Parts: sequence; structure tokens; C-alpha cells
Amino acid sequence: MRCLSGSVRLLLPVIMLSSALAFACETIPADVPLWIRLVTPVSTYTAKPGDKISAVLTEAVECDGEVVFPIGTDLTGVVRSVRKVGWGFHHETAALQIEFTQIASARPIAISTEVLEVENAREQTTKGTIHGILSSDTPEGRINSRLKRLPTYNPYSDLGLIIYKASFPIFPEPEIYLPAGTDIELKLTKAIEELPNTLLPTIVPVADSYEDQRWASMAASWPDRTTTTTQVPADFVNLAFVGSRQQIQAAFLQAGWVESVAFDKHSFMRDFYAFVNNSGYAQAPMRTFLLDGRPEDMNWEKSLNSYARRDHLRIWQWTDASGSEMLWLSSSTHDTGAALSLKRHEFVHHISPDIDQERSKVIRDLTAAGCVQAVHTVPRHDAVTLAQNATGDMIRTDGDIAIVQLKTCHPVSTELAAAPQSAQFKPGNHAFRYIRRQILTFRSDIFRANIIYSAYDLGRMTVAAWRHHSAASSAYAALEHSQPHPIPANQRAGDSTARAEPIESGASQ
Repeated sequence: MRCLSGSVRLLLPVIMLSSALAFACETIPADVPLWIRLVTPVSTYTAKPGDKISAVLTEAVECDGEVVFPIGTDLTGVVRSVRKVGWGFHHETAALQIEFTQIASARPIAISTEVLEVENAREQTTKGTIHGILSSDTPEGRINSRLKRLPTYNPYSDLGLIIYKASFPIFPEPEIYLPAGTDIELKLTKAIEELPNTLLPTIVPVADSYEDQRWASMAASWPDRTTTTTQVPADFVNLAFVGSRQQIQAAFLQAGWVESVAFDKHSFMRDFYAFVNNSGYAQAPMRTFLLDGRPEDMNWEKSLNSYARRDHLRIWQWTDASGSEMLWLSSSTHDTGAALSLKRHEFVHHISPDIDQERSKVIRDLTAAGCVQAVHTVPRHDAVTLAQNATGDMIRTDGDIAIVQLKTCHPVSTELAAAPQSAQFKPGNHAFRYIRRQILTFRSDIFRANIIYSAYDLGRMTVAAWRHHSAASSAYAALEHSQPHPIPANQRAGDSTARAEPIESGASQ
């Protein structure tokens, strides 16, 4: 019996190891998202079907607690199809389909993917195809398309409109250009059944119970919400950074973010031009928010070619009770839309309600840049998880705050060593672009300056507004149900007197 017991004891580790291997990850299922960053630029101006493209992972692919493909893993792909606008005779919009077909490990592994979204791009993606915008899809173009119906049904019988359109050719570039450094979300369309032979353990920050309790105790005393300058509740505090100001600046610069400029006459004109031209302004001014009565110490943002879409956050220096560490609190949100508010006489940005995704985005970027020592997620059990911000947008969160300990940056791969390039791109000469503008304007007028399209456009806007109002009403009902005190009627969705502080002219949310 003693010998048998010893044999059993010897066999136990073998049995446990065999069980672990039997249940180890064998496939990466379809529909798993892949976050990548382009290494080679691609444009409908120059790309041709069959052209090779490359990218790197900015977020590790994990399975059952093991890293299958780490950050910095190379991907290669191909351009499947290209539709360019050219002179504008045949096509009003551009289209681009790219597919990544291999991911590198010890040896290349075949994959099947499609593009879900180009981060912060004005272009939309459907079924893996990136669709460019109409050159007339600007505030100026939309105003013009409505004004020209007032004097006559013939859009070219009004000399004033002809002169106006010829004199102010403000329009966005209709071709698609994705520079090196563009972040893209892919989706696996087929499972990966062939995995690398060597898998890496998931890197989890080591923290004992004392460390966890210390961070939780500190976070309990932190404010959980920012306010506007008139004390209207605004964004949630969902991030904290541990490190010096120099470490924060180096980390965000390495990750491709830029600091927001102060509001002045020059930045207002740049902001206004980006709005009317439906283009990006990388250093657009941001509205001042307060935390514990103090304005932010730093503003950081990341965009591509869209005025409406950007990642942005505000950072405040914070002194904890012990004063032993340099700590910074932050609120991060993702802008998804922008409009000129007639009620507030200003530009207003609207945010994605799921701010936890933006928290993950910030951590992903800084980790890919090699600037993160550890990340601790601290739950705040009494935190509000559903609310509205200063402009009335809904906010959803799990209430946790992520504490990011920074270090000296060491990029994970050479492709991630430099900050992403800007999206500045000026294809063609001025004469070509001006003539193309007139051709595209003429096409737009022929197809859209008529009573039939006007009825369709009005119906489309009515349906969109109704859906938005219904969704907002449902969200506000959930918010009221979750709060100890009901929301006043003048703060509910759709009410023209909803609470919101007027934004300083030109300064964005």
C-alpha cells in the first residue's frame, strides 16, 4: 500500500500536466477581434489589387490564459479591390477592400480576416469594405443643397448659387488615404486551427493583498467625476497614472498622441476649417473641465482624418495622503460625432457611451508603446455606472478605475518604435482638384437637387431622429430607475432645455 501510494503521488503531476495539455487552447475561434497598426500606407490614389500590405498587432491575442500572438506580431495582407474617384466622371466615392491573410510566428500561419473599423476615420466600413465620403458631405455642402431649392427647382438657374459654389470650393478629399500608423480593428472570419508550438504565459501584474488594499483605499478618496466650469457634472474619472510628468509625456508621444492646443484665434480658425471641410485637426482645443475645482494639467488626443471622431483625455496631478508617489487622475472618452449647436451657438462633440472601451484603448496604446510597467484594476463598488455628461450624452461604465504604472518606454517592436505618422495628404494639383470639385458638385446637384430626393432626405432624417429619440428615452428611463432621485423633466432626452453648459466658442467637448 505504501508503494502504491508513492506511485500515485508520482503519477499525480503527470496526470495534471496531461489534463492541462488536453484542455489547452487548440483554436482561435472566428469573430475574435484583432487590433492592428498599419506599417505600410495604402491609398485609393495609388493602390492596385494584389498590392502587399503589412501591419503589427497592438494587442496580444490570448486563449485560455496564454498568449498565442504577442504585441508586435507581424501581419501581411493584400489589397483586394480599389475604386478611385479620379476626375469624378464615373464614381462619386472611393472604396477600398484590404484583407490580412498571414500572421507571423515561428512560421507564417494563414488567417482570414475582414476590416471592422478604421479607428477615428471619417470613412465607414461595411462587410470589410472601406467606403470613402462624398465630397459634398460637408456642412457647407448640406446647407448649399437645401438653399438651392428655395429660389427654383432648377439648381443652375440661380446665378448667385453658381458664383457661390465656384468661389468657395471647400470640400474634403474624396479619395481614401490610410497612413502608416493607422489603427484598424479586424475580425477573424474563420477560426485559426494551426497555432504556434510555443505559447507565452499571460503577463499579469503581480500584486499582493496589501498592494490591492492600498490602491483600493487610495481610490476610495478620489473624486469620481469631473465638472464643467459652472459645476455641471461631466466625465467619469476612469484612469490613474503613476509616474512623472516626463514619463506621461514620453508615453503618449510614443503612442502617437498629441497635446491639445489652447483656444485662441488661430486654433479657432483651424477648428472651424476642419469642421466645414470634414477633415481632422490633430491638436484641436478642448473644453476646460474641473476636478476638485482645478482645471486639468494636461490634455491629450489622437485622431486621423475626422473632425468628429477622436480619442481624448484630460489629466490632473493628484497628491495622495502619503505623498510617496506622483499620481495623476484622468477621464477618457471617445468622440464619435460633432455638430454646430444652434441652441448653444457652438461646436459640440458627442461621445460613445461605453467609456470602458476608451479606457482599454488608452492602455492598449501605451502598452504597445512599451511604456507600461503594470496595470491594476480597482473596483469602486459605490460608483455610479449610468449617467449623462454635460451635453446630455449617456455614459455607461463598470465603475472600475485602471491604475497604470509607467516606466521608461521600450517599444515592443521596431514597427511600433516611432509615433504614427500624421494623416496629412495632398494628392494632385490645385487645378485638378478644383475641376474635380465642380464635376462632383454637378453630379450631386443632378441626382439630389430635386423634389424626389428632398422627400427621401427628409424622411431619412425623420426616421434617424425618431430612432435616436427612442434610444435616448430608453436610456434615460434606465438612468432614472438606477438613481435614488428622479431626473428633472428639463433634463430628459429630447427636451430643448436639457441641462448643459455653453461651450466656449470653438472649444470642443
